[in-house]
Amino acid sequence: MLMFKRYSPLSNFFRSAPMRIFLAPFMALALFVLGSANAAASTAKTDNVSAQLEANVTTIAPGDSFYAVLKMDIRKHWHTYWINPGDAGEPTRINWTLPEGITAGDILWPTPSTIALGPLINYGYEDEAVYLVPLTASAALARGQTLNFSAHATWLVCEDICIPEDGQFSFSVQTGTQTTPDPVWGKVAQSALSALAKPDDSITTGAVLKGETLTYSFAGPGLGKAKSAYFFPIDTGAVRHAEPQLLSRGSEGFTLWTKPGFRAKRGLNDPIAGILTVDGRAITLAVQPGTAPTGTGADTMPGAKPAATGMGALIQALLFAFIGGVILNLMPCVFPVLSMKAMGFVKRAHDEAAEIRRHGVLFLIGVMVSFLALGGLLIALKASGQQIGWGFQLQYPPFVAALALLFFVLGLMLLGFMHFGGRFMGLGSELTQSGGNSGAFFTGVLAVVVASPCTAPAMGFALGFTLTQGTGITLAVFAALGLGFAAPFFALSFFPALLRLLPKPGDWMVRFSQLMAFPMFAASVWLVWVLDGQAGAIGVAAVLAAMTLIAFAIWAAKGERAGKISAIIATLAMIWVLWSGLNGRDADGLEPQVWSPSTVQTLLAEDHIVFVDFTADWCVTCQVNERLALSSKKVQRAFKKADAVYVVGDWTNRNDDIARELARHGRAGVPLYLVYKPGKKEPQVLPQLLTEGIVLNAIKRE
Repeated sequence: MLMFKRYSPLSNFFRSAPMRIFLAPFMALALFVLGSANAAASTAKTDNVSAQLEANVTTIAPGDSFYAVLKMDIRKHWHTYWINPGDAGEPTRINWTLPEGITAGDILWPTPSTIALGPLINYGYEDEAVYLVPLTASAALARGQTLNFSAHATWLVCEDICIPEDGQFSFSVQTGTQTTPDPVWGKVAQSALSALAKPDDSITTGAVLKGETLTYSFAGPGLGKAKSAYFFPIDTGAVRHAEPQLLSRGSEGFTLWTKPGFRAKRGLNDPIAGILTVDGRAITLAVQPGTAPTGTGADTMPGAKPAATGMGALIQALLFAFIGGVILNLMPCVFPVLSMKAMGFVKRAHDEAAEIRRHGVLFLIGVMVSFLALGGLLIALKASGQQIGWGFQLQYPPFVAALALLFFVLGLMLLGFMHFGGRFMGLGSELTQSGGNSGAFFTGVLAVVVASPCTAPAMGFALGFTLTQGTGITLAVFAALGLGFAAPFFALSFFPALLRLLPKPGDWMVRFSQLMAFPMFAASVWLVWVLDGQAGAIGVAAVLAAMTLIAFAIWAAKGERAGKISAIIATLAMIWVLWSGLNGRDADGLEPQVWSPSTVQTLLAEDHIVFVDFTADWCVTCQVNERLALSSKKVQRAFKKADAVYVVGDWTNRNDDIARELARHGRAGVPLYLVYKPGKKEPQVLPQLLTEGIVLNAIKRE
C-alpha cells in the first residue's frame, strides 16, 4: 500500500524560516499580554501603592488551613493605616467572595509604627505592609478541583493629603491530597507570620485612670530593664494618640504614662487590647483595669518628684488646699455667683452685725457640708474600685447636662429675666427675715456646685496627695479646701470694716450683675462642648432643646393660670427630652460601613442584606429615626440574625455621589432608606418616618 503525506501549502508557508522570524515578535507579545492579564488578576497598581494578593500555597488538602497574603509596596513618604488609625485615617479592609467550602478569618495585622503628621499621631505602615488572612478549607471538599477566590480591598494612603484607593483581586488554589506551599508566597507569608506580635502569658498588667492621667503598667521577666516601650491600643478611644507615652521603670517592670482618650475618660471597665512594643519586641496582650503590679514604677510620674509622706506632707497639703480654695473664688465659673454675694453684703452693710455674721456662718456651713459630701462620695467610689479624682462628676453626661442648664439659668437670672421674689440671697437679692438664712446656706452649696468644673493653682498637689491617703486625711484636705473657699466672705461678715474696700452701692451694681451673666453663658457653652464628646450630637440637641423649654417656661410663668400650667408642661417636657437624649444608643449598637456603590454590590455578592441609611447631622428627621427606630437591642439582634449590614451615606457635607444616588431614587434630600436583598435587582424604599416595626419587617429573609 502506498502511503501519501498530507500536503498543505499554508503549513509549509508558516514553517518557512523567514516567516518564523517575522512571527516571533508577535508571538512574544501575545505571550507577554497573556502573562500580564494573568498577573493583573492578583495585582493592583495606583500612583501610590502597588498591591498583590496571593495564596501562600499552590495546593490545599481538604481540612487544612492556609493564608491569603496582601502585600503592599507603598510610595516613599506615604503611609497606610493599622486597625486603629490613630488621630485620623481609615484601616485597610478586604471584602471576600469565597468558593464554597472555604471560610476566612480576620486580618492578622502587622505591628504598626507611629507616624507624626503635624499635631496628629497616626498608627500605620510606611514603605511596605503585609497583611495575612487565615483561610480554612472544609474537610468535605473534593480533591482535584480549582478553587477561585476574589476580593475587593480598600485602603487610605496619605502623605500631606489622603487618597482613598482600592483594588480588585483574584487567585486560584487547587485541592489535592496534601498541602503544597507556594515557592514565593509561602516564604512571604512565613516572614510575615514571624514578624507578628506574639502573646506572653508571663506578663501581668494594670491600667489606672487618675483624673487626666492614664497609666499602663507591665510586669514580667526582663521588663524592668526596658529602654523603650509603646502601647498601641486597638480601641480608638483608649488614649489621646498625640500625647507622649512616658516610661518609668521599677524592679519588676515599667509603666507608661499618658492621657486618656474620649472613651477611657468614662471609666476603665473592660480590658484594653493592643500591641506592646518593648525594645523591638512586639507582644499582643490585654491590659486589665485595676491596680498596677508592684515594682513597675507606677508611684512616680517621669520627671516628677517622689510623693511626700509624713506630717510635713500633710501640713503642706492642708496649706495648699486652703490657698487653692481661696483662689477658687476667682475662677470664671465661681466669680459671677460670689460677686453677687459680695454685693448683697454691700447692701446690708448698715444692718445689725449679728445678722450679717449669721449669714456668713451659714454660708460657711453650706460650703463645708458640700465639700465634705463631695470628699465622702469620692472616698466611697474609690473604695468600690473606681479610679477617680477632682471633677470626677464631670465624667457623667447627666451631671454635665444639668450643670450646663444651671449656668444657663444663672445667666438668665443675672440678666434679670427671672427672680425668686427677692428671697434668694445667693444672687445678691434683698435679704428678708424669712428667706435670708436658707438663702445664705444654699448659696454656699450652689457655689461649690458651680466650682466643680474649675481647678485652682495649688489644688493639684493637695488633691493628688489624697489619692494615696486614708479617709480621715482625705476629708481633712477637703475641709481645708472648703475653709479656703469660704474664707473671703466669712471674713467680710465678721469684719464689716472690710466692706469699705468695696465700691458703694449704686446703679453700677445692676450693670455689673448683667455683665456677670456672660461668663455663665460661656461656661454653659463649654459644658455643651464637653457633652458633645460624651453623648454626641443627640445629647447636645437634648440640652439645647431643654434650654429652649426653660426659656419658654420662664416666659409662660409670668402669665395667668394657663401660663403657669404651660410652664409646668414645658418643665416636664424638658425632663423627658434630657432623659431621652442622654440615654443614648448602646455602645454595642449597629456598626456602620461607609456607603459607596461598590460597597453595596460587594456585600450583596457575599449574600448580605444591605440596609442603606442616607443621613446628615443637620437632618432632624434622620436623628429622630436613628434614635427611635435603629438604636434598640431588638433591631440590633434582628440585623445580626438576618446577616444584614448597616451602611451609612453621610450627606452632612456635600457629596456628589450621594446626591446622584438620591436623585436616582427620586429624592432631593435626606433621609432616604434603602434595603437591598440578594437576588433582587431593585432595593425596597422605606418611608421617611421609620418605626421599629418597619425596620424589622424590611430586613427579614424571604
